Amino acid sequence: MPAFEARLKDFEAANAQVMGISTDSIFSHDAWAKSACGGISYPLLADIHRETVKQYGIWWPDQNANYRATYVVDKQGKVRFVERYGKGEIPDPEKILAEVKKL
Repeated sequence: MPAFEARLKDFEAANAQVMGISTDSIFSHDAWAKSACGGISYPLLADIHRETVKQYGIWWPDQNANYRATYVVDKQGKVRFVERYGKGEIPDPEKILAEVKKL
């Protein structure tokens, strides 16, 4: 998301890796990353087999897609923060950065 791209240096300074994961294809990710408000430089992972979204509980079978959510995972792989969003809602990078800094 462009809002995370704009704060990428702040996340990096907090020793965090920003990435996006969705059920969209790599081709869709590539096109979106190039067109999104100046581009996206952080990794976008394509979960075309829906394995990750199912494991994280954000699989939306009726749409064959994933719900939008943000996870903060610590270095040991433990989920430390989760926020799920409704239709039209987007994550707040400031709030997520504050959660990262708590680690």
